[in-house]
Amino acid sequence: MLEVNNLTVEFHTDNGVIRAVDGVSFHVRPGEILGIVGESGSGKSVSCLAIMGLLQKPAARIVSGSIRFMGKELTSMSDEALRQIRGRDLSIIFQDPFTSLNPYLKISTQLLEVIHYHSSLSKTEAFARCIEILDLLGVPDAEVRMDSYPHQLSGGLKQRIMIAMSLLLEPKLIIADEPTTALDVTIQAQILELLKKINSLKHTSIIMITHDLGVVAGLCDRVQVMYAGRVVEAGSTDEIFYKTRHPYTRGLLDSIPSLEMKVGDRLRPIPGSPPDLSRVGEFCAFAERCTRATDQCRTQRPPISTENEHHSYACFNPVASRGVA
Repeated sequence: MLEVNNLTVEFHTDNGVIRAVDGVSFHVRPGEILGIVGESGSGKSVSCLAIMGLLQKPAARIVSGSIRFMGKELTSMSDEALRQIRGRDLSIIFQDPFTSLNPYLKISTQLLEVIHYHSSLSKTEAFARCIEILDLLGVPDAEVRMDSYPHQLSGGLKQRIMIAMSLLLEPKLIIADEPTTALDVTIQAQILELLKKINSLKHTSIIMITHDLGVVAGLCDRVQVMYAGRVVEAGSTDEIFYKTRHPYTRGLLDSIPSLEMKVGDRLRPIPGSPPDLSRVGEFCAFAERCTRATDQCRTQRPPISTENEHHSYACFNPVASRGVA
């Protein structure tokens, strides 16, 4: 379905060149849910904006790499050719529905625009299609919501509208960029169930971008962990949680509250802060925060090591595999 090879994205700023994505490779199979996790600034969203062709030019540009979607190379496509794919075969759910929806336009206008651009359905047929998707997503009084403006809807309904927009033409792949960040835990659970339902009913592939490993555990088939624009570990969800090899992945898991914790127990945060991407060279970007770092880590970039054909990591001194609660 999707194959990304050695993708590198740079931003040219007043303070120099920022390499936000550095040699990232991954793939997504039909009907699969891939989780991409990491702290803010790790390159998760930029990688997917590059896939969508939505990088802000000329400040941002793809320096090298290949992005193949359904056998077509996206990096060499014209803007017009990409617009034919976006919304129809490849869709994105943006992180913040409060700013992603146009406050001046009714929901009906924003949904119908997607259908009119990519299909020949009549206005009546397009309207019926919108109602069908909104009903599928559990939006109450769908016809009333179609006549509403974004400010008249709750955060949960706005996010459902964003998901509906991405589903209107039954795309092959949906990129969900932290779609539950601004929502309370009850609505978060409902949105995740909706994504599961979409994947099950439509066999739609999904890339879930998140910093929440709890979301990953309950939703994703495979996971890749990113740090400082690089993939540091990748594998099945079970392997990432129970056979962790990279110290950064272990740090993320150790910082999650556990049911076995007692009153007074403290979480174990990862010390330090993410690095300045303008200063990351050919060495391990995590070395300054890692308790297992050696001189080799501070002078050489660790190669990708393979635990098995599905599980890989980039570390000279990996942690011992062990389960987590």
